[in-house]
Amino acid sequence: MSTEDFILDDLHWSFSSASSFLTCKYGFYLTYIQREKRIGNFFSDFGLLIHKILEMYFKDELDIWDLEDYYVAHYLEFIKEPVPRYPVGMGEMYYQSGLNFFQNFEFDKDKYTVVSIEDKIVSQYNGLDLIVKPDLVLKEKATGQYLLMDYKTAKLKKGKLRDKQLEEYARQFYLYAYFLWIERKIEVSRITIWFIRDNEFVEIPVNSLRIFDALEWFEETIKQTKLEEIWIPNRDKANKYFCDNLCGVRDQCKYQTGEDIYIP
Repeated sequence: MSTEDFILDDLHWSFSSASSFLTCKYGFYLTYIQREKRIGNFFSDFGLLIHKILEMYFKDELDIWDLEDYYVAHYLEFIKEPVPRYPVGMGEMYYQSGLNFFQNFEFDKDKYTVVSIEDKIVSQYNGLDLIVKPDLVLKEKATGQYLLMDYKTAKLKKGKLRDKQLEEYARQFYLYAYFLWIERKIEVSRITIWFIRDNEFVEIPVNSLRIFDALEWFEETIKQTKLEEIWIPNRDKANKYFCDNLCGVRDQCKYQTGEDIYIP
């Protein structure tokens, strides 16, 4: 057994780590096997700020009328990475979308009991150690039903692109729903994605068959990592914008620096 096998066997898997392997095998290698220090990006910085404010709101640490002021006061504190140069004006566009969101913020949390916020759930599935961390779980007072909610700062796409986008997100939330039941005995009745920059709620149907499809995908993806030997970027998923602006190990990638630009 190789050193890589020992590291992978000892890894606490998450949706993020499994999906990162499919995005870029070399990025996965640097991140989870070499354990290189990751860097943020403009989009993750923006997302952290939005998540922080909503977390404080649902914890009753910020009142609804204070959300806009907190956003304005702390924006530059959170946005540490440079704004991508393309498209032009992205920084201002993002700032304004966040400002509009909090200026027009509406959510009647009095209808719900807050069950958990950013609760890290550690579990196992078929011998695999894993971690899930749902943004928010609410219990509706009128019905007793549980609502799993996640915030996304990506724009909601349209048409067939929207269907594909929601399909990919659904896989993540089905994993959350399964392990909320296994570890917390919480049966999720509704899954809602809150698209912040659109200020729109999209509901994902709870479907037991699709939950098990997500588990199968999760397990199969992990099996693929344990069979991998080459650890090179995925040619069919190569995306220069992702490599230049989003990848957490882009500053250490030899395919970025030109040390080795050959991809079979």
